Amino acid sequence: MQSGFAGLCYPGREQKREGPAPFAPSHGPDAENIVVETVQFPAGPYVLEGELAYASEGEKPRGGVVLAGSHPMLGGTMHNNVIGGLGNGLAEKGWATLRFNYRGVGRSAGPRIDVARHMAEFWRTSHIEGEMDLEQDVQGAAAFLQSILGPAQPLVLLGYSFGCALLPAVCRSQMPAAVLLVAPPLSKHDYADFTTVKSPLLVIVSTDDFALDLARLHAWFDGLTMPKRLVQAAADNHFFRGHEPWLVETVSAFLSEHV
Repeated sequence: MQSGFAGLCYPGREQKREGPAPFAPSHGPDAENIVVETVQFPAGPYVLEGELAYASEGEKPRGGVVLAGSHPMLGGTMHNNVIGGLGNGLAEKGWATLRFNYRGVGRSAGPRIDVARHMAEFWRTSHIEGEMDLEQDVQGAAAFLQSILGPAQPLVLLGYSFGCALLPAVCRSQMPAAVLLVAPPLSKHDYADFTTVKSPLLVIVSTDDFALDLARLHAWFDGLTMPKRLVQAAADNHFFRGHEPWLVETVSAFLSEHV
């Protein structure tokens, strides 16, 4: 049986390859049942590159998941193990997933990023000038994936690390089916806007995360009113290396319950 995306034509489609899919250490050898396509889409003033993954056989996707990765000015790309592992793993579970490079990274348009300079600025001030402009990149990714799926299909937002802080910008204009946060660094960015989010929320943290303030996390989480779940485990600090399959199963179980 053909995938629900088979033969679909849309602006930005460039190439198609069938598994094993790259960028997912825990799923690479087993990801033979997904297709990963290189795509381009508009976001603010730029055109970004991304990778769209979905099952190569079966029914149409259950919905879409946009994955917003770690800080591009600190070296983050869509090839990160967390974003790649979740992107491919959730595609195996029947979701269409879109991971992307922020502006200025890889083949995404925009001023090239000076990682060394920005990293020094970040460790000095905990912020980087212009970083919240990247909300436009997530908004563009969400609009692109929704346009492929169609308006009736559920759209899920998933952020890892810095990407978590960008998700409320999308929620201001639409209500995603669920919002998923992996390793949100609450001490580095303002998470107050999550109080306005009504979608079911899953928060996953590693208890040994160097960027995690547990007291701040619990105070913030307890103040939220949407359906929510907090999952805590010792999972290799901020990076979840070797724990990608666990992340996929944890996220998949939450989506099966709430979407």
